[in-house]
Amino acid sequence: MCGIVGILGEDNAPQIALESLMSIQHRGQDSCGILCYNNNVTLKKDVGLVSEVFSHWNVQDGRLAIGHVRYPTIGTDPSRDAQPFYVNYPYGLGLCHNGNIVNYCELREELLEKRRRLQSKCDGELLLNVFAEELIGNDVFQAAENVMNRVLGSYSAVSVIADKKGTLTIFRDPFGIRPLVYGSGKSWVMVASESVTLDKFRMMSEDVTPGEVIIVNGDDIQRKQLRTERHAHCMFEWVYFSRVDSVLEGSSVYKTRLNLGKNLRLDHDVDVVIPVPDTARPAALGFAEEHGLPYREGLIKNRYAGRSFIMGTQKKREEAVSKLNVIKSEIKGKKIALIDDSIVRGTTSRKIVSMIRNAGAKEVHLLSSCPRIVFPCFYGIDFPSKKELIASRGEIHTIGADSVTYQTLDGLQKAIGLQDLCMACLNGDYPVECCTAQFEMMREKEREESIWQEC
Repeated sequence: MCGIVGILGEDNAPQIALESLMSIQHRGQDSCGILCYNNNVTLKKDVGLVSEVFSHWNVQDGRLAIGHVRYPTIGTDPSRDAQPFYVNYPYGLGLCHNGNIVNYCELREELLEKRRRLQSKCDGELLLNVFAEELIGNDVFQAAENVMNRVLGSYSAVSVIADKKGTLTIFRDPFGIRPLVYGSGKSWVMVASESVTLDKFRMMSEDVTPGEVIIVNGDDIQRKQLRTERHAHCMFEWVYFSRVDSVLEGSSVYKTRLNLGKNLRLDHDVDVVIPVPDTARPAALGFAEEHGLPYREGLIKNRYAGRSFIMGTQKKREEAVSKLNVIKSEIKGKKIALIDDSIVRGTTSRKIVSMIRNAGAKEVHLLSSCPRIVFPCFYGIDFPSKKELIASRGEIHTIGADSVTYQTLDGLQKAIGLQDLCMACLNGDYPVECCTAQFEMMREKEREESIWQEC
């Protein structure tokens, strides 16, 4: 899971890309980068937050730029795996994407056999090389269609073709698993992972249709639907990943989270509702309103700690949780309804429940606005193994709460207001086939390497 942006038409496109990446920093904290084109290609990327990597950047002029923030779900070396990627042939081609390519291993072997050398283990570089290969002897539409026929998984991509004018190419996988929005003004166009980025520049946004390609060259904008499959939008975008003020597929993230709270059942007497900051706040508010209970802030998060779930290792996630603090006056002697967006690995939930108990809570009842996550995700959320999932292991009791209540599948769908969702991690219905065992083994090996590098 990552965040991408693309701009064509404004002379300060690189500056707009920089500001845009700040608006989707929540989608990736590992590394970031910007590629811009103004007769020459300029690429800057590195490990760190946008504010760190570009703190001393002498912003280039140019009418075309793409940018990326990365949350690692594949690869082991943050500096090598940073996006965008660039190849010189054909034309000069840059690309970044959000998603996960599930036939990565097979495609990598194909490319190596054709003497294409990949410098990273990032599937973004692989997608670029497949696209580059298909562009030889084909127009952009045909090349993109060939990519969709070869590449399996989730990918929302934006590409720079460094021809005479500079071409911006946008495409989204046929299932629409990862979000992608597009907007156009009088003299420029913009694409991004979330609508909040376009809101920042007062630009109306629309969803890029799954299986669609958009080609922008100067004032010429061409759109074409290349593939049609059943749509499978990732439910976790609404539950956790996207910014609360975004709108995805016409459904407000804020209203969804509010309704997720309203759809949670109340099975125990409680005195107060407290959210786990920050994502669960709307759900906690909806729950409190629905059941006529007081809502209080009982956990305060250091705003500079970052999002714990998208941190690359368990050690980093645990360090982030330690940066929460309890308001004891709101906890002591009370029966607490503790609302969280989801329960995935259980490690953070266990620590937070322990903090609440140590602050003097009489009872702690944990409620998850997301149903039980019992299957791995292979499309861009970083839990590719059942071994990591506490609900799959049947160890919910180890969290230490007096009770644990989950959202229902029906409650989730009603809250989002869509039926065409990917809920594979909840029900095992995977929209794209993949060799799950091979992918799971690859990610487990990468995790071991990441832990070794951190020690």
